[in-house]
Amino acid sequence: MQQVVIGTAGHIDHGKTALVKALTGIDTDTLLQEKNRGITIDLGFAYLNEKITIVDVPGHQKFIRNMVAGASTIHLGLLVVAADDGVMPQTLEHLHILDSLAIISGIIVVTKIDTVDDEWIEMVIQDIEKIKKGTVLSSSKIIKVDSLSGKGINNLKENILSLANTVKLPVSSENFKLYVDRVFSKQGYGTIVTGTVKSGMISNGDVVELLPDKIQATIRGIQTHGGNTNSVSIGDRAALNLSKIELGVVRRGTILSEPKKITVTDTIVASIKISKHTNWKIKNNQRVRIHLGTREVLARLKFLHKKKANYYNCLIHFEKKVGVTINELFLIRSYSPMETIANGKVLDLGKSLEKRLIKDYPLDLNERIVFLIKSCSNNPKSLEQWSKTFFLTDSVMLDLLGSNDSIKIDNDIVFLKDDLMYWKKTVLEYVKGLLNSSSLRGYIEMNKICHKFNFSSKWAHYIVKSFVADGVLIFNNGKVELVGQSNSLNKKSKEDIKRIKKVIYDSQHEIVSVKDLHKKSSLNPKIINELVFFISKRKEVHLINSDLIISSKSFNNLIHSLNDHFVKNETLSVSEFKDITGLTRKNAIPILEYLDKCTYTIRNGAERLKGGYSFE
Repeated sequence: MQQVVIGTAGHIDHGKTALVKALTGIDTDTLLQEKNRGITIDLGFAYLNEKITIVDVPGHQKFIRNMVAGASTIHLGLLVVAADDGVMPQTLEHLHILDSLAIISGIIVVTKIDTVDDEWIEMVIQDIEKIKKGTVLSSSKIIKVDSLSGKGINNLKENILSLANTVKLPVSSENFKLYVDRVFSKQGYGTIVTGTVKSGMISNGDVVELLPDKIQATIRGIQTHGGNTNSVSIGDRAALNLSKIELGVVRRGTILSEPKKITVTDTIVASIKISKHTNWKIKNNQRVRIHLGTREVLARLKFLHKKKANYYNCLIHFEKKVGVTINELFLIRSYSPMETIANGKVLDLGKSLEKRLIKDYPLDLNERIVFLIKSCSNNPKSLEQWSKTFFLTDSVMLDLLGSNDSIKIDNDIVFLKDDLMYWKKTVLEYVKGLLNSSSLRGYIEMNKICHKFNFSSKWAHYIVKSFVADGVLIFNNGKVELVGQSNSLNKKSKEDIKRIKKVIYDSQHEIVSVKDLHKKSSLNPKIINELVFFISKRKEVHLINSDLIISSKSFNNLIHSLNDHFVKNETLSVSEFKDITGLTRKNAIPILEYLDKCTYTIRNGAERLKGGYSFE
């Protein structure tokens, strides 16, 4: 049997702490203030056996934030209702919290049965039957006990053990994550944190990251159920001794995770469901309290879009940064007066989200994966990026993506097959339109395609190379050409080329800027660009950059001189290059950068080494 964490829930003074003591023999009211006031203020912990932990949570409305901190990491719930009081306001709120945080199942316990008659108890049970309908406890047993006399306690224990044996934790990330619910210091050990392992496993000596502060620590010791162990995994209650971490650095609400696995952000897209037990009407930009894991943080709800009855998509902007993962569940409570008004699920993370898409986010995970992949179709992510986005290992993410026939993974790029077809069609139309608009334009640079469609370089290369494989395009040295593209010159173009060549050959060192070429030839800049493209393809000139042109004859002489230099020298400085070529710094620097780009030279600080390219 795996470890199971059970949490109590219910109204103040309904006997939750007394029930835990009757079950375990442990008094979870450990604070002096709790002893004096007779109510649970903070979380208390007890053990039914070596595999079952019971978290006793406060019932008072003022301490709901502590209750949520405990409930966020439990598997089973014990909803406690006192026979003499019956269903009360915090009974309903706690039931809503258990329902919202997707616990697996639970038991409803009617306490203090020796204080009232059987007829009254039956009336209380009828009320309980009404409120549990449609909740996670709808099929749960209702067990009657008296904690002081011990009546019904053994029966309750047997039912807890039986239910705990049926618990199967849902499939989750293999990455380690733990929400801290308690922090203390022990002499000789230092800072110790406790919590329930939400996913993955951790071992002694492992490094963890404390979020949202992004501080790293090493695990120097692990205990579970009071005993030392080398590792803990999903579902386990754990006490972790953190090396070299001051007590004030970590607090309730801190997340422990494998380094660089969880995103820290102040913005999420979420789906929220309004509670049927509240009269609150949510509004745009409303300030609320978000209970995420064991942390409470203030936030505002923005760009609300109603999806269906009681369900909304929205942007949530936190007032402080949080560590958060997609699909995480949370509670929303009103700012003041405090009341649980909704629950939610994280759909996406980050500030760069397109606000116009918020209303379209699907709640279903598989549909949302397709939606998110499509939303970045012009710059697809890698498998590793998607794994981090969903807080999954690469192998789990690969299985998730592989189960959808519409998704393809190739060359470590994740994309939709339909998107690839769309972009191939769009890019080919663009290339054909540009090249066919002029009989002189023989090619288009790859970076122009990237700029036009806001492609990543990797995605642009993937699309163009797929055309090369299809025999449609030619790709060489950053230039894209149509297969079978013919380039011919009419009489006027031939005359214009003569004028361009004359300007180039008459210039000092046969180097000229496009601006000067325009002035001296009086030709239209667009015509100049097309004709220069044409003669550069015939290797009569070299295009150093978008503004500088050098004749091939002059360039070849320059290369010959540099070859001679590198026979005798290992390095080339800018001043040496200027002396060798006779060029001004204005022209020397762009040509050196061109040589670097072609890998004829390799820049090494202020000097250059000979590269592998030869221009032969």
